[in-house]
Amino acid sequence: MLLLVAAGACGKDNSASSASPTAPTTTAVPPTTTDEFDATVPVGGSAFYAFSVSQYGTVNITLTSVTGAYVPATVMLGVGIGTPSGTSCTITSAVNAAAGATPQLTGSYDTGVYCANVSDVGNLFAPATFTLTIAHP
Repeated sequence: MLLLVAAGACGKDNSASSASPTAPTTTAVPPTTTDEFDATVPVGGSAFYAFSVSQYGTVNITLTSVTGAYVPATVMLGVGIGTPSGTSCTITSAVNAAAGATPQLTGSYDTGVYCANVSDVGNLFAPATFTLTIAHP
């Protein structure tokens, strides 16, 4: 019985407990840095570029140009984002895209190191030189 009285005496005021706690909101900041990656994709291969995101925000990846002997400017290549793993890039999101001015991949990412990857999706007959733009916070 003494335990019940002590427990009742240690109770807290529950009058404010009807309000739910507010979850913190996180807003993705827009890109503030732009990296340009120029490289060559071999037939059947890929190339990647590692970059750091300094705060939670939007990352835009744009395949801006593709050139090369026997490589049409409209060729479709794989464009992906992921995390570096040794000498490769472990892709978490990817699309097949032709070069253009509009980002082919856009997403919100936490702080950390990421990689942008460009790959042959099976239609290159010769190496392709490309320019990839990565806009990130």
